[in-house]
Amino acid sequence: MAALVTVTCLNSLLAPDSGPAPQAAPAPGPTTAAYPEDAARALAVRAARAYLTWDETKRADRAGELSAVLAAGVDPQLGWNGAGVQSAGLVIPGPVAVGKAGRARVRVDAEVVSGTGPARWIALEVPVVVGSGGRLAVSGPPALLGVPEEGAAAPDPATRTTDQEFSAETRAPVTDFFKAWSLGGAAQAAAPGAIVPALAAGVELRTVQSWEAAPGKGADRWGVARVVWGVGGGEITQAYRVTLTRVESARAGRWQVAGISGDDLS
Repeated sequence: MAALVTVTCLNSLLAPDSGPAPQAAPAPGPTTAAYPEDAARALAVRAARAYLTWDETKRADRAGELSAVLAAGVDPQLGWNGAGVQSAGLVIPGPVAVGKAGRARVRVDAEVVSGTGPARWIALEVPVVVGSGGRLAVSGPPALLGVPEEGAAAPDPATRTTDQEFSAETRAPVTDFFKAWSLGGAAQAAAPGAIVPALAAGVELRTVQSWEAAPGKGADRWGVARVVWGVGGGEITQAYRVTLTRVESARAGRWQVAGISGDDLS
C-alpha cells in the first residue's frame, strides 16, 4: 500500500494536472513620473532674471549667474554679444509645456529696464531639462515671445437675484464688520470661531457702497458687499463675498460675519 502511495505521488509530480497553467504576472509597464513643474518654474525665474540682466562693463557677472543654472556644455553667454546695459526686476512664472525626455519650456513674464529707459514687460520661454539625479537645468537659450496688449474676454456676468428684505435686515451688521475690520477689530465683530486676518496698515473704510444678500434659508447665508477703501491717497472700490451665520444667545439672536473673500463667483 505504501508503494502505491509513493508511485501515485511521483506520477502527480512528473505529470501534473492537464488543466490550464497559471499565467505569469505581467511585467510592469513604463511609468512617467509627474513633471516637477514647481521646480521648473523656480529655475526659470532665476534663469530669466540672470539672462535678461547684463552690463557691458561687467560681462563676467552675467556669465557667472547663468553658469549656476545651465546644463553642462551650454555657453553661459547664451547668445549675448556683450554690449549694452539692462536689468530685470520682477519675474513671474507661467505655464509649463512638458515635452519628451524630461524636457519642458516654461513661460515667464519679466519687467526689464534698458539703460535709462522706462520699465517694460517682456515674455520668454525658458527651456529646462531634468538631468541625472532629477536635477533641473536650463538646456539652451530662452526665446522671446509677444506680450498680449489686452487680457482675454471675461465671461458673461452671472445673473444674481437678491433677497431685498434680508439685505435690509443684515446691512447694519455687515457695515459694522467692515468698520471694525478697518480699525483692526474684526475678531470682535465676526462670529465666534471666525478667523479674519487684519488688513494692512494705511487702509481706511470710506463706505459700504452696497450689500446684496442672496436668496436662501437657514442659519448660514451669503451676499456681496461693495466697499470703498481709502489707500495711498486715493480710493478703490472692491467687491467681497460675505458669509453670515446666525448666532443665538440667551438674550437674543443676531447675524454675524463668518467668512469673507474676494468676489468673482456666480
